[in-house]
Amino acid sequence: MQQQNKSILSVMGSSRSDGHTKLVTEYFSNMNGGEILDLNSQNISYYDYEHQNRDDDFLNLIRSFVANNDVLVLVTPIYWYTMSAQMKTFLDRISDLLTIEKDLGRQLRGKSMALISQTEGDHVNSWFAEPFSLTAKYLGMEFKGHAHVSIEEGQITEASGKRLEDLFHSIG
Repeated sequence: MQQQNKSILSVMGSSRSDGHTKLVTEYFSNMNGGEILDLNSQNISYYDYEHQNRDDDFLNLIRSFVANNDVLVLVTPIYWYTMSAQMKTFLDRISDLLTIEKDLGRQLRGKSMALISQTEGDHVNSWFAEPFSLTAKYLGMEFKGHAHVSIEEGQITEASGKRLEDLFHSIG
């Protein structure tokens, strides 16, 4: 069931590189044949108004995405009603694309973004996806949707698998 037209990069942001979020990310990646990037394997510093962190991995990661991919799928567990710290740091660094790397930021226009969230149990608030959808809109990216995945007894639920398939098809 590999996607033929769109090259997808799934960015996994979790405190555990081998937990449920990885299970979900691999499940989705197997559907679309896309790449997976674990934020824990990257050296990405917090946003810095003085841009002392230009030499960490963030800008090169974005350059690689722009050159090689059409769709950015952000995958995060829900911690305390919001995204993981790793994902928040990643989103905060987008500010670099509005200041010191404006040309790179402009290259995101016309690309797409989607969101996958994950919890044990099927608990997600309707507003959870707003920071992601609004970020995509601000960057000129098309937000393709949000699929919430519930894990029960270490497995993706059937309903969640269907939501992932629907998200995959919406990416088209």
